[in-house]
Amino acid sequence: MGMKVRYVMLLVVMLLSSAVKALEKSPGKQDTIIVPQVDVVPQFKGGVSAWNRFLQNRMNISELVGSMDSTAYVTYGTRQTAVLEFTVCEDGEVCDVVVLNRDKISPIFEKEVLRVMSRSPKWEAATKDGKPVRTKFKQTIMAILD
Repeated sequence: MGMKVRYVMLLVVMLLSSAVKALEKSPGKQDTIIVPQVDVVPQFKGGVSAWNRFLQNRMNISELVGSMDSTAYVTYGTRQTAVLEFTVCEDGEVCDVVVLNRDKISPIFEKEVLRVMSRSPKWEAATKDGKPVRTKFKQTIMAILD
């Protein structure tokens, strides 16, 4: 197969206020949305550039490249973008990762994105009124193949 990975571009869309929701545990309920915005958004230690480096250093899309036959090429193309939604807990742990557009990307790419996200180190948690809160937001990860 003459296809090779040209690069993986990572786009962070975590600062969109419409995508950020603060969550807090309340008695009798697992997670409850309490406010539409937070005072300080969660952040990967080292910021966006460190988060991009983390993703680039851990993404392995060689299986994706190897699986791209003519059917997969027509179905998914050489530019795949996974739209993720995940939660950063009060302690900075990343959990509840969901691929929102799984029908538009290769199952192999979805599996790899979920694998990498499950290995994320802790983030600096969001805060509301000086207290750490759970937040949910979206991020896209794009793979471009040649």
